[in-house]
Amino acid sequence: MKILTVSLVVLALSGAALAFQEAGAKAAVQAATPSAEAEIIAKQLPSYPLTDCPISHEALGSMDKPIDLVHEGRLVRLCCKGCIKGFQKEPAKSLAMIDEAVIKAQKPTFPVMKCVISGEDIAGDAIDLVYGTRLVRLCCKGCKKGFEKDPAAAMAKIDAALIVELKKSYPLDTCLVSGEKIEGEGFDHLHGVRLTRFCCEKCAKTFDKEPAKYLAALDKAAPKKN
Repeated sequence: MKILTVSLVVLALSGAALAFQEAGAKAAVQAATPSAEAEIIAKQLPSYPLTDCPISHEALGSMDKPIDLVHEGRLVRLCCKGCIKGFQKEPAKSLAMIDEAVIKAQKPTFPVMKCVISGEDIAGDAIDLVYGTRLVRLCCKGCKKGFEKDPAAAMAKIDAALIVELKKSYPLDTCLVSGEKIEGEGFDHLHGVRLTRFCCEKCAKTFDKEPAKYLAALDKAAPKKN
């Protein structure tokens, strides 16, 4: 009976270990799904703030095509494969550089004057968070947990406010893709923190496939800065 009991225990433990290994392997595959990473890169790239590699400090693109990494849901761009190990040794340092650059670039034009969590005015004790490559301003530290519970809802409010603000100075009344005059409300689309307007959603999807091609027309129409 003892031998049988021990055998059953060994079998049970082996089965549990196998199940644990399978679950771990499945989680690893899910975490590294190429399509999920590609979606994160596409979404965060338009508002990525650094033009230099955070490891070598060389200009991105100076050593062939930049390396796009996704670390804990965030985009990090490196100048070459040789910098990957440097990033992995101290990722927090590179992320802090990205955060600082995001805040510096987006804070002057942040469109929401009231906290998207509490509804209170954003005043001197406001805190600045970085979500992906987007700035989020909250009235106080207490609202950080509220944001983390449903960041998508908070970002939707920020996006809506940003579109309203950017519409005021948008230089074109024609669709960036079709060239047709935008009738009615049209279709408003944020490329990072930049407003792009289209006659319909279909044109917005066409734009997303090759944004640089269409942004040239928007750049040309934008008022020149003195």
